[in-house]
Amino acid sequence: MKKFLKIAAVILISLLIFFIGTLKYRNYSANQITIPENTTSLVKISVDEILKTLALNAISNPVHYFKSDTEKNIGRSFKRIDHGLSIPANLYLYTIKDQPNTSFFTKFKIINLKNFEHFISKTIGFQIKKGSKKLNYAKSVLGNVAICYDEKSAVVVFSSQIANFDAALKDVLNEKKFKKMSDGGFSQLISSNSHVAFEENAQFAELNFKSGEISFNGIFNTPEGVKIKTGLYSYQPANTNNVMNFWLNADFERNTKKELKLKNVLIEQDSLVKYYQGYIDMEWTNTIKQTDSIITYEYNDDFEKVQKVTLQQKDVPNFLINISADALPLKNYLARQNFINLDSCVVNKSVFPLYHVFVGGDSKQLTLSTKKGTSLHQYSQKTNNFLSLNLNFKQLNRQFSLPIITRYLQSLKYLTVTAQATGDQKIALQGKLEMNNQDINGLYQLLKTL
Repeated sequence: MKKFLKIAAVILISLLIFFIGTLKYRNYSANQITIPENTTSLVKISVDEILKTLALNAISNPVHYFKSDTEKNIGRSFKRIDHGLSIPANLYLYTIKDQPNTSFFTKFKIINLKNFEHFISKTIGFQIKKGSKKLNYAKSVLGNVAICYDEKSAVVVFSSQIANFDAALKDVLNEKKFKKMSDGGFSQLISSNSHVAFEENAQFAELNFKSGEISFNGIFNTPEGVKIKTGLYSYQPANTNNVMNFWLNADFERNTKKELKLKNVLIEQDSLVKYYQGYIDMEWTNTIKQTDSIITYEYNDDFEKVQKVTLQQKDVPNFLINISADALPLKNYLARQNFINLDSCVVNKSVFPLYHVFVGGDSKQLTLSTKKGTSLHQYSQKTNNFLSLNLNFKQLNRQFSLPIITRYLQSLKYLTVTAQATGDQKIALQGKLEMNNQDINGLYQLLKTL
């Protein structure tokens, strides 16, 4: 018996060493890639780390992962999809100079050309355009996802913009003007063990999928035109039972060239900033009822067309926006621009036709709300954060009755985002997305809603 246990232990240890060694080698190989010399930003998706995290979570919660035949069928269907590509331990996506800044390129090795072409043409519905010298192209219907490939490799671009990427894809496929990734100034990203990492010009962000949550943090440049002071800030304490709480302690630079046009109303940013005094907050508490007039026309006994007005109640979000400002001159300016009506104290219906928005406040605060006579906020607490956002998805789902939206929010519980000024024209952002099931990996819960 002892001999058997020793042999079993040796086998298990050997398998563990082999498994760890394989993962380390895959990670090393994945980091030996080259990237374009004009790469402007880089995204790293740690495929093996994500799969390892999901596997450990599945071992801890086998009943949830394999509890139904439906889920097993989904798993088997996914396994039957043969995309013909070799998936590395780390997948790198990069943006390129002179290309749209939301366009991310990446390169794969093709291990089975026939399966790959079947995947892009039949599974995802791309139309393949055969080219000369065995160079082929394919793209989505919108054109925001495009592929260029030969017999050995495929280059893919994902973009929020529609453009002609053929020349850029060809250059990436042929590795024209490339360099080693280790020479590209992305050392922090390469050494990161996070599930997803991003780096661009001394800006760095990480995202991790944990049990019951998705966490993210990053260091970013202060947005252009925003002035943030370091130190303590006063703010309105958040009510966690609200649908949403948001506040921002920051000033904005005056810019005479920027304008906001809403229907026939023109608002100049320079004029708004002139009266604005560095603080804005918003809260969405619940749903209230508003009464609106519905105008219809009908014919009387003399066949004359007459107007008929009926009152109709509808549910609207109960929200309050509070702006610290030199409020009286600001109200007068908004009235001159026909944004608000000072007599009725409401926002012009042509600007915001969905529901009534009431104007209130005092000499130091301007308020916009869907409930008349809302009390002013009191700033009773201090914090180092200049920004905070809290979103309660359980409350949000109660307010919405649109299945097309709520189905994607069912697994979400609470979002928290905060930001601090670091004193070097950068901001530190932190956030956490909590899921309803605290035991199951956040990524798995998110994917199940899709």
